[in-house]
Amino acid sequence: KKIILLSERLIEGVEEEGLNLARLYIPGLSRYYIKRLVREGYADEKCLRGLREEELAKVLPERLVKRIQKRIKEDKDDQEAKKQKLIAKDKKLENCHPKLETCNLSPEILPSLLKTKNSKLKTVLQIDQHRPDRIIFLGKKIEVTSTEFSLIYFLAQHNNQVMSYDTLLDELWKDEKDVIYRRVNYHVFNIKKAILKTIGETKTNIERIKKILVVVPGRGIMLNLMDNELIINRQHAPAPAS
Repeated sequence: KKIILLSERLIEGVEEEGLNLARLYIPGLSRYYIKRLVREGYADEKCLRGLREEELAKVLPERLVKRIQKRIKEDKDDQEAKKQKLIAKDKKLENCHPKLETCNLSPEILPSLLKTKNSKLKTVLQIDQHRPDRIIFLGKKIEVTSTEFSLIYFLAQHNNQVMSYDTLLDELWKDEKDVIYRRVNYHVFNIKKAILKTIGETKTNIERIKKILVVVPGRGIMLNLMDNELIINRQHAPAPAS
């Protein structure tokens, strides 16, 4: 665990106290602002969640305050959506398999049965927020750069929505001047290339990737996946052993 923490500190360039904030991967939340938050006693997402906008604005610029509040709202909405999906899935299983309720199966066996029944629902893309060095596509690890990870992570947060080039540039390269649309397409191309290199550059795979990571000419980029094909893990890495 200590080695993992050390490597993360080297990658993010922050002290151990600021790692939880760095793992949020909010565009523009640089080492400088992370240090300011830690210095004020706001060392993780839980602390930020309890802050009012006025309090946060005393430490960070308005654009960062907006992004942090947006992320917290998205996390909350995601958790609620997952909760509702589980409730809906449980009800569906009860309707489809009424006999399971009366067959006196043990708690250990029942989840395995349900999991087997739903095994056809295959995850296409998995993104782990605490692993910005890779994504998982069809069960295979794909190495990506930090910028490519930020791009695919942002698209995944807005799955099935065309994100305009201006929005992407504003989110990922806010502090840079004279950034052009070609920069976005360059990173999209690299992501596709890395995926195909791993899963095989066949005609079928090329067409599939083209339909999943969609470039809409003159408009922007869209990640096109079903809800059950996409997993975004926002769980933090485990705390270091004392």
